[in-house]
Amino acid sequence: MKTVNVEVWSDFVCPWCWIAKKRFEKAVTLLADQVQVVVTNRAYRLGRGVLPMDYKSALHQKLGGAAAADRMMAAVRANGLGEGLVYNFDTMRFGDTTAAHALIKRIDEPLVAQRMMERLYKAVTTDGLDIFDRDVLLSMAKEVGVVDMTFDLASARIAAEIQRDESGASRIANGVPLFLFNSSVFVSGAQEVGVLERAILDVAREAPEAMAAAGDGESCCIDSCSH
Repeated sequence: MKTVNVEVWSDFVCPWCWIAKKRFEKAVTLLADQVQVVVTNRAYRLGRGVLPMDYKSALHQKLGGAAAADRMMAAVRANGLGEGLVYNFDTMRFGDTTAAHALIKRIDEPLVAQRMMERLYKAVTTDGLDIFDRDVLLSMAKEVGVVDMTFDLASARIAAEIQRDESGASRIANGVPLFLFNSSVFVSGAQEVGVLERAILDVAREAPEAMAAAGDGESCCIDSCSH
């Protein structure tokens, strides 16, 4: 069975990233009998240095007004429902997610880290929980089965890892979600399952010598979001 290594850049306050995660997981499941997919999660912060704020206000600033923000929220809600996800923009918040990414990087067990990522997405998007609060983060970590609760979320080493992750993403595309397959083919944005499935299969069958794009979908960057 062929193995495909996939690096995934995302942010917990990116409205398209949870949708992309679900679609990617579907693609991996559909190909489970053909390709072994090994995932490495990479950090990306859309709100570096931004204090926590109301999500709608953040969208108004990023997109230049209420009308554009409303169109984007409608598009996200529709796509989210297609994946069984609930987006409660009234209770969502936006800000610097350094602590949440640091928490993921401190979890050594991959399956636990995956559960933690899923919990963080649901916390932000559906439950309206404050992932910018250390106590909330640690409570959720305990909830998903993290045993070692002695986290230094301000570790200089982990901060450097997060910066390296972001530098790696900036060399490939502008924004998240972003998928890089075997360091050769990338998919940007919340693509449909079929696009991700084809990218995995193409990389498994071939070994492209130069990096190539498999397509662009809805995504968010530091300054704006597409819709």
